[in-house]
Amino acid sequence: MRNVRKLLVGTALAGALATGIFAAPAASAATATTASAPVAASAQSFSAGWKYFNTGGHDGRIAYQWGRKGGHYWLDFKLWDRDRRDRGFTYFDVYYKRHGKWYHFNRYSTKGFFDKGSPIIFPQDVQDIRFKGGYGWSNHYGWGGYRSYN
Repeated sequence: MRNVRKLLVGTALAGALATGIFAAPAASAATATTASAPVAASAQSFSAGWKYFNTGGHDGRIAYQWGRKGGHYWLDFKLWDRDRRDRGFTYFDVYYKRHGKWYHFNRYSTKGFFDKGSPIIFPQDVQDIRFKGGYGWSNHYGWGGYRSYN
């Protein structure tokens, strides 16, 4: 129980720090001159904090936040597998769009808790990002729908 409390406090602290880090450029953009304000606003956009969804009923849980800063898309996420006694894993697939075509970036999975540690930063020529969460084992997955940045 003590470890769970430490994990929750650490996750909350990391989320607060990440929000502060990504919110600081937005605060400085707000003080920009009128001529440069539209450019700064369009170059930076963020999700409104951490968002959550479940996969596999309530066995898997995924937290994510994303944004666009300086022409680069970024994505941060955390995975939980709540039922560690079954065979199922929580999966997270990330895709990006370049030159009008979608590409698979990576698949992440966990049987417990997984935190990427730092956001994925995509190159500037990436036009969009999307991802989906799933739950299952071997080749027996149950996937949710795609979630896109735009």
